[in-house]
Order: sequence, then structure tokens, then C-alpha cells
Amino acid sequence: MQARTVFAALCLALAGCASAQTSAPFTEARAQVMVLGVYHFRAGGSDYVANQLDDHLSPRRQTEIAEVLDRLERFQPTKIVVELDPNREAEFNSRYTRYRTGAETLGVNERDQLGMVLANRLGLERLYAADADSDMHFDQMLAAAEAAGQTHLVEQFRAGMASIEAHQAATRDLSVRDRLIDVNSPEVVGWNDFYMTMAQMGAQADPIGAHDMAAWWGRNIHIFAGIARIAEPGDRILVIYGHGHKALLDQYFRQAHEFQLVDPLTYLR
Repeated sequence: MQARTVFAALCLALAGCASAQTSAPFTEARAQVMVLGVYHFRAGGSDYVANQLDDHLSPRRQTEIAEVLDRLERFQPTKIVVELDPNREAEFNSRYTRYRTGAETLGVNERDQLGMVLANRLGLERLYAADADSDMHFDQMLAAAEAAGQTHLVEQFRAGMASIEAHQAATRDLSVRDRLIDVNSPEVVGWNDFYMTMAQMGAQADPIGAHDMAAWWGRNIHIFAGIARIAEPGDRILVIYGHGHKALLDQYFRQAHEFQLVDPLTYLR
């Protein structure tokens, strides 16, 4: 059979599967997934634009976090996924078990403050970890772009990062809920477009930008697949993840017929 015939047959088969997957019975069984993009509650981090914020263990911030938890609880998640190496999942759940008995103090990070506290409120026995490795070599990408005469890409990148840094400075003093509304907004989720500028950096002989962005897209595919593997029909899965991942995770879950994507803004607002 010729390659074109095989391809055409495959397209028809996939079309038939897609049609079947969008039927009413299948839709009713789909797991719901809410990807809650978060800023990291701890200052610093490995992002290109450093995360600067105040103490989220302060009484003010703890009250604001409790308000967010009240809203997320309305989603009634059956599973909660946090941004963590799966190799550390057992250790994390051991801490969670101790926290539930009063033998463990919560850390300031969002895995504890949102994930553990909400799981305990809901009586969940455990949480799930999902992550994968990838690196972004910002300095090398910029150097490669300069060497290739791609000064316009360097200028676009620096202007974009300056805009992001200014936006983060302007929203730093918002309440936790308002800041989470901000980082889940279409404007901030749209920052993902800057990765396409980086993808162009480098020469044909050394396309470092394309390599790094392929790794980034691949990392998020692995995160998506890890979450998908724990899903069961009828689940309501809350994914608490750095907001830089939200655009791609939303895309993957939206395109996967086995899932129904839920907008966190519906609950945060």
C-alpha cells in the first residue's frame, strides 16, 4: 500500500475516533482538569525574571491564601497534582501524612500552602507529583543570536523580559487571589509567545533556540502525560503549577479528547 493511501486511511480512522470520543457518553466520563497557574510563593527561583515577593507566612498572606482555598474547594477536586519530581512524591506524601496529624509544619511554597492544605480539607489521602527535566540556556541563545546577526530577536527578547518584569513589579502587592487571577489571565498566559522568539535564535549549524524550545515543549508533554496517567473517568483533577507552563498544559488537555479543561478563573473570580 502506498504511503499516501496509508496516511489517508489513518486520517479517516482518527477522524472516526475523534467523532466517537466527542459523543455524549464519552463526554460524561471525561476527567475534568483545572490547571491553576501559580507564581511561586518563595522568592528567587530559576526563572529568567527573578521572583520577588513578601513573606507568604505572614498573617495577611495566610488570610488571603485561605480565601483562595475556599474558592478552589468549590471545584471539589478528587486528585491534586503539584509541580514536583515524581521521585520525590513518596517523601512529599510522607510529609503530608505528618502534617495531617499535626507533626509537620508547612513550608512557604505553594505545594504546601495550596496543595497540602486543600487536600487535607477535602480528606484526600495523598497528592501526586508531576514534572520532567529541561534546561533553557538563555545566555547561550542570546549569544548565538548575536553571532548570527539576529539583533532584532535579541531586542524583542529583552523588551519582552523588561515588560514582564515591569508587570510583575506592578502586581507584587496585589492580594494572593488577585495575583492568581492575573497570572491565569489571557494576557499573562500569552507570554508563552516569547518562546517562539527564542526558538528562532541561532544559525542553521547550531539552532540552539529550536533545541531548547523543543526540550521545553517536550518537558510539558511529559508533564501532561504524567497527569493523564493518574486520571480516571469522572475525576476532577486540580493541577497546581508554575504559570509559565499553563499555556502548553492547557493546550495539551484541550486537545486530548479524554479530558475536559476547566478554567480556574471561574472559581477565583
